[in-house]
Amino acid sequence: MSNEPSTTTPRTISANASAHARFWWHAAAGRGYEPDLYRVLSDAEREVLLAWYDDTLERKLVGEMAVPMASAVLGFVNGSGVRRIVQLGHFAGYSCLMLGWALRRMGAERGLFSIDINDKYTASTQEWLGRAGLEAHVGLHTSDSAAPECVAAARAYLGGDPACVLIDSSHQYAHTLAELELWYGALAPGGLMFLHDASPMAAKYDRSGEGGVRRALDEWLARAGAPAAITLLGPEAHGQEGPYADPSGLCLIQKPWES
Repeated sequence: MSNEPSTTTPRTISANASAHARFWWHAAAGRGYEPDLYRVLSDAEREVLLAWYDDTLERKLVGEMAVPMASAVLGFVNGSGVRRIVQLGHFAGYSCLMLGWALRRMGAERGLFSIDINDKYTASTQEWLGRAGLEAHVGLHTSDSAAPECVAAARAYLGGDPACVLIDSSHQYAHTLAELELWYGALAPGGLMFLHDASPMAAKYDRSGEGGVRRALDEWLARAGAPAAITLLGPEAHGQEGPYADPSGLCLIQKPWES
């Protein structure tokens, strides 16, 4: 499978996006262009992603990160050559595909270790990784992403401490707090941690009703010695304009370098 950028006019993600709410970014006014995270895909990669969209829409597996967060994460990974990434919550596999292709373009094998508690999601994602030719670049693990044994499993797969951790799993307050405690300690010095659904609006995704990612972040960052963090907040609703266009929000934390 070629991973060279397209030289012809390929089918685009935007042109094939349906009216479903998951495509809110593509449907917004003034967005009649293909974002760069899709423009770099080869024709073969794009066809796999389009098939993935069709399949997951039919199976009602919708919940992947949208273009603003995916663009931010992929920009950091590609721009700095990040080769040891842990993802908490792969769900239907969108980010495994996008990060896996980025790692393949970088020539980085065993670069992403992704954990999900649902074995059916893991099995489905593994099938898509096979179709995408990414088995050498992405490893999957079925477990509770807040379980301490996952750290050792990730280090063994990646060959060292993760340089980047992406938290996008349960979105529940207590579980997110446990993930922050566990994985911040596992990060390499200078490492980055991204948290999806970090806005006050996204607290509604916490099925326990306890405040979600936002409350977990507020409490964890208020502790003595906590690192600095930046939270990007979007507009009030999907499809509205904003410098960061996703209402679900994104928090970025960097672990200090050792002195």
